[in-house]
Amino acid sequence: MKAVFNPTSVAVIGVSANPDNLGRNIMMNLIDFGYEGVVYPVGPRGGVITSRRIYTSVLDIPDQVDMAVILVPARFVPQVLEECGQKGIRRAVIETAGFREFSEAGRAIEDEIVAIAEKYGIRFIGPNCIGVINMENGFCVPFTRLKPFMRQGEVSIISQSGGVGLSIMNHMAAEGIGLNKFASTGNMLNIDAEDLLEYYIADAGTSIIFIYLEGIRDGRRLMEIASRSPKPILALKSNIGRLGQNVAASHTAALSSDDRVVDAAFRQCGITRVHDVTTLSQYMKTLRLPPMKNKRVAIISRSGGHAIVAADACETVGFELAEFPESFIREVEKHFRASVIKLTNPLDLGDLFDLDVYFRIVEDTLAQDNVDCVAFLHTSVTATEHDPTAELVERLEQLGRKYNKPVAMYVSANLTEVADLRKRFDFPIFTQIVEMFRALKLDYEHAQRMAEAAVPATMPAFDVDREKARQLIATASGENRDLLLDEAMAVADAYGIPVLQGLRADSAQGAADAAERCGFPVAMKVISEDISHKSDVGGVQLNLRKREAVVEAFADMTASIGAAFPEAEIDGVMVQPMAVGGRELILGGRQDRQFGPVVLVGLGGIFVEIFEQATLRVAPISREEAYRMIGELGGSQVLTGARGENRYDIDAIVDAILRMSQLLTDFPQIREIDINPMRVFPEGSGCAALDTRILL
Repeated sequence: MKAVFNPTSVAVIGVSANPDNLGRNIMMNLIDFGYEGVVYPVGPRGGVITSRRIYTSVLDIPDQVDMAVILVPARFVPQVLEECGQKGIRRAVIETAGFREFSEAGRAIEDEIVAIAEKYGIRFIGPNCIGVINMENGFCVPFTRLKPFMRQGEVSIISQSGGVGLSIMNHMAAEGIGLNKFASTGNMLNIDAEDLLEYYIADAGTSIIFIYLEGIRDGRRLMEIASRSPKPILALKSNIGRLGQNVAASHTAALSSDDRVVDAAFRQCGITRVHDVTTLSQYMKTLRLPPMKNKRVAIISRSGGHAIVAADACETVGFELAEFPESFIREVEKHFRASVIKLTNPLDLGDLFDLDVYFRIVEDTLAQDNVDCVAFLHTSVTATEHDPTAELVERLEQLGRKYNKPVAMYVSANLTEVADLRKRFDFPIFTQIVEMFRALKLDYEHAQRMAEAAVPATMPAFDVDREKARQLIATASGENRDLLLDEAMAVADAYGIPVLQGLRADSAQGAADAAERCGFPVAMKVISEDISHKSDVGGVQLNLRKREAVVEAFADMTASIGAAFPEAEIDGVMVQPMAVGGRELILGGRQDRQFGPVVLVGLGGIFVEIFEQATLRVAPISREEAYRMIGELGGSQVLTGARGENRYDIDAIVDAILRMSQLLTDFPQIREIDINPMRVFPEGSGCAALDTRILL
């Protein structure tokens, strides 16, 4: 992969002397960005461009060539790639469009390209991409004419869209954020986004990675690579519509739409998702600072009013103000001409106008063990203060590195002054106080993730009856149907997920007999492959207290289902003892087309889809992740004993989540599983599945 970004020679194929020729743009970009390698223009008409001979074929080039950049009509690409292979060129960027994204004929041409690349061992980016940039060596080959509009920096970009990628780079340039590498992936016939991510993680010039994704081909590979990254990864994922939710077969399917799975997967593997370029630039700025290891902030301001605003923003993001020891206050007081301002945190500099003193105060603050970050508010910068401010910015950046603590700087000045400071320094300069603290929160969260990643999580493996589950699933699969209620309950039981045991019956009298064996009161539920949501069609009868009530309820159930769903085939009923007390949850999972098995837990019952109080993870799940899932639930306080309520058996829920994770991992043929409700009881009393549905 290194050879893609660091060729010593490149053939640009599709060049002519015509001023409107896109290949000419590639040539000019290489010149303007200072590429020091050898460039060979290639075009069928020959001629001369920028004092260089235009070769009619790569086969005519007398020297060895490392890289080919191809921009010719789609129908000619196989021939050109074949010639590259014969020439010994083993790396290429194919910028040509007009393939599978255009027509079936284009898809066929793609197949030719792939076959030729395999024959010669060629690795290539594209087709249908805008190109590659490496700011370290000036290798800049987009077909759009670019001027050196960005400084070299630490951020490397992967973008499925060339246009979006260029927009991001323009925004970065305006914000003073430097670029290291850029790659537009296009159709990803050979080198894909995951390949590039893996390279960027190992690349010495890259410190921050940004990915723009429209789709994800191999979510599990993406997660595996990202989870190994010590570098922050930011991602903007588009194409987030919820098409298909209206026909979801279960609660779990409705609550675990593709985009929610993407959210969960990104959190799991340490990718920070952003939804707009403004937030993206904030994060890029802050992640270049040293890690914020705890939440204690010192605010130093030239303005008392700005200090109050900063204190509010600090509290809003969940940070706290560090307490200054008395000895520190005494040292700071020495810099003031008069003691007219009470020195506390936030520290109002008041009548101090000496930027050198600001530097010393910030350093003294950073030296405090109980300070994790300094937010410095530099207000009302005038033209006469511009040069001293620039010097202060440089010195504050050095202090942050020296003490390995972030120094965030807010500057109040006209746009020209701010723009100049951003151009001069690869250091985050904020013009909004709230924006600064939101970005600092990201820095803190990233530091926490890195600390957690340093301790490898273990995936528990339970002793389960896998063979019993396999037989039940195989029987249903062989009959080309989903599992019935009693079968699904048996699969859950085989994996150690506690179930409320019941008895199956095929008639009213059989149901009454079963109720007597279970002990009154009982619940009765229809068993039918055709019915997903039993309660919606009268398929659940509760709190039946005597034999006659069971017989009557059986008749009512049969009539209700027949009226609402006459084509449904009823296979019997399940009779269970009534569960007393506890809270209702949903526990479920499904196979996601991008990420594989996904586990969901939420506050359950018949209104689960309305409240959408659910969270999910890609399996397998560690015990730590399972506990985090519970903590993320809106309303989770009802489980943990809020307002003097009983604390419920969180450990039992976590155990059930982990067993569900193992079940879905072991049996990818389970399309969806839905345990709703899962009743959790007070601490130490466990939990129990009251109803289970498994779709194959």
